[in-house]
This record gives sequence, structure tokens and C-alpha cells, in this order.
Amino acid sequence: MFVRITGICLAAGLLPLPASGHSTVELGAGPAGRYCGKLLSSGELLQAETSMQVDGQGHISGTYRFDDDGTTTIGTLSEVGTASDTTRTLRWFDKYGTGSLIIRFTSDYQRFEGLWGSQGAAPSYTWDGGECGTPIS
Repeated sequence: MFVRITGICLAAGLLPLPASGHSTVELGAGPAGRYCGKLLSSGELLQAETSMQVDGQGHISGTYRFDDDGTTTIGTLSEVGTASDTTRTLRWFDKYGTGSLIIRFTSDYQRFEGLWGSQGAAPSYTWDGGECGTPIS
């Protein structure tokens, strides 16, 4: 499993990120870039950094990392199927297992809001990203 879930349920809405002045993701560049935000793990919203690349066919792949009780958990992302709009389905993989991540980018690809779930479970846990300030270590 991706996280240790302790019976915490997520409210239906996604959490907004604070607005700020500039971004490491270029306007109009598509989903490629580095996004900083939060993901829900073990009943807590944790700082997460998600990096994405786009291949010649427009498929997303990437990596992510988040603070996991004092250590950094690193994982990979790959797009499932094909899509060319702002809603994408990705597969995540890390030391806890694998599962799905469904993300919706803003039209300028500056931010995304998403929901993730373990393999076989409906995505229902927050994962979002936007402008990166200081990288997490």
C-alpha cells in the first residue's frame, strides 16, 4: 500500500494552494514541470514535490517525493492510456505499492488538483501541486 490509512475520510472538495507571483512551470508549456503541493498520507497533508515530463506523443511520466515520518519517500509516475486535455490518469509506484492518480490541470498548466488511491481502490485522497518555492529535502 501507498500509505498507512487509519480510517480517515477525505471531504469531497480539493484543497486550494496559495497564490503567488511566479512559477517554475512555463505558461502554455503543457504539463511538463516541477509542482509543489500536498498529498494526504496517514491522515495528514504532507508536503510533496511532483516532477513531470511529456514525451513526443504527449504522454506524461515523472517522479514525486514526500516527507514520510522524517524520511523522504520517492516514487514514479506514468500515464495510463492517452489523453490530450487537462485531465490525466497516472499510475504511481513507490515502496508502498502502486495505484492510480487522477489529476486535473488548470488551463495554463500552472497547477493541478488530484485524487489518488491504492491499486483496486477508487482514488479519493488529495494530491495537488502548483508553484514551487523552496524544494523539500
